[in-house]
Amino acid sequence: MDGAEVRLSTGDTVRIRPIHSTDAVELQRAFGLMSEESQYQRFLTGMPRLTDSQATYFTAVDHVDHVAYVAHSTHDASYIIGVARFIRYASARDEAELAITIADSWHGLGLGTVMLRQLCERAREVGVRRLRAEMMPDNEGMLRLLRSAGMVDETQEDGRVVGHLELARGD
Repeated sequence: MDGAEVRLSTGDTVRIRPIHSTDAVELQRAFGLMSEESQYQRFLTGMPRLTDSQATYFTAVDHVDHVAYVAHSTHDASYIIGVARFIRYASARDEAELAITIADSWHGLGLGTVMLRQLCERAREVGVRRLRAEMMPDNEGMLRLLRSAGMVDETQEDGRVVGHLELARGD
């Protein structure tokens, strides 16, 4: 996928494309604009900033075992407003860890849903059949998104909610 424009339920149009290594600096800037609460909910720990090595790791993907998409507003392609990724487990090749981050000002507009759909499509293409998500119990937006997408096996572990999305072929 080279990128596609998608219309959200709000009428806003966004462009979703695979992440590139050249997105590292913009990813750091976008992280810095997130509220402390959003940073904590995404990374499950307090982080004052996204380091250069973290930004490199998050953007140096192979698009098979580590897949990530970014979203931009069509009105300003210079700013990342969302990131959705999965990282395949080495020990279970048909399973991967899921993460989605949406800019605070874009919460609740349907961007997470669109990005999750794109990510699930790619996961199926490369043989991932199960996505695992771990989040804080107060991350209501992510819980709502994953529950509406059919999250199963929802449990509480170490103060976090863990659940799975089963990716049937052809869904």
